[in-house]
Amino acid sequence: MSLSVAILTFNSERCIEQVLESVRDVADEIVVLDSGSTDRTLNIVKSFGAKVYFREFDNFVNQKNHLLSLCREKWVLFIDDDEVLSDELKAEIKNVKTEEKFDGYYINVLTNYLGRWIKHAWYPDWHLRLARREKCRWVGDSVHETLRVEGEVGYLKGDLLHYSYPSVSYHLKKIDLYTTLYAEGAYKRGKRFSYKKLFLSPLGAFIRRYILKKGFLDGFEGFVLSVMASYYTFLKYLKLWEKEKNEKAFRS
Repeated sequence: MSLSVAILTFNSERCIEQVLESVRDVADEIVVLDSGSTDRTLNIVKSFGAKVYFREFDNFVNQKNHLLSLCREKWVLFIDDDEVLSDELKAEIKNVKTEEKFDGYYINVLTNYLGRWIKHAWYPDWHLRLARREKCRWVGDSVHETLRVEGEVGYLKGDLLHYSYPSVSYHLKKIDLYTTLYAEGAYKRGKRFSYKKLFLSPLGAFIRRYILKKGFLDGFEGFVLSVMASYYTFLKYLKLWEKEKNEKAFRS
């Protein structure tokens, strides 16, 4: 098995060196698709011998499928610019490189939120990330993209360590971006605003994370991320309402 490690970057200097260090001894090539970084990202990735390309960002599905087209090895491992392979996961990938039993593999993502590993509200969190290059493609909408694999899939041991939210401000910026992408994509697909969803869905989001997923066992950080999940849900529907309102005003 030959392996391409594929990464999207944009001002990723916070974690990218640690990310690349973790894949150095499993990757046959590292492929980076950047969308206009202005920090030290490109200098760092080039120091690891990565193949670096540029594409202006439009949405995650198109960006990741373009990234896939740039890969040349038989297998592709997709990771984010703030995800690090644990030692156990790295060993599993090395085993896969000799066995190749399946056409794709799910990987469990363990998220670090405000300095705490979240082992309930966001865990387990399985994502299809490793696949044969010619048997996979990304599908989905502007926000929720999924890797689709033709063939049988398995599961790998070990965690992909996701250093996602170092601060509340960082989380709020992410929420602002993703809710905007959601509203624009949902409107294009014909979805329309509902007061019922605006009022009830945020409550459901909090209950799911904090109660059903036992986020209360993740301490104060579990409470904060559950509140943020509720806020995210409220904001995405509010922006859909705003999108509809602006479109009606434009046409009138």
